[in-house]
Amino acid sequence: MTETGAHTETHDEPAAPRAVPPLREATWEAATTDPDPLAALGASRALVGLLSTWEARLVGEAVAAGATWETIGGTVGVSRQAAWERFHRDVHEFRRRVRTEVDDLRNRHRQEMRDLRESVASEAKKMRRHDR
Repeated sequence: MTETGAHTETHDEPAAPRAVPPLREATWEAATTDPDPLAALGASRALVGLLSTWEARLVGEAVAAGATWETIGGTVGVSRQAAWERFHRDVHEFRRRVRTEVDDLRNRHRQEMRDLRESVASEAKKMRRHDR
């Protein structure tokens, strides 16, 4: 791990690229290739909103990875306080969503393990009956 400027890089394994939502890709495509300048302009405005959501997601990832509000503010060109005011609700929502997904995954795993144990026990009973 090396410190470079305001963020930390890990060289153990490369990070997986983030999946770009299809709506964002389609909007970018329309903004950059539609021959009608008004349609491209409309797509560009829509893209601004989509990129704002993307930015909030990245801030959430940065906070989860240990970045400070000062570092985040410096990265987006605002003060620590301005960054916090702009993004803290989104970060809170991101954390809540991640926690919910983790809890759901954990519960699904527990249920699958219960189902597997029941299935194994049932098969074992069948085999014992068959052996008699």
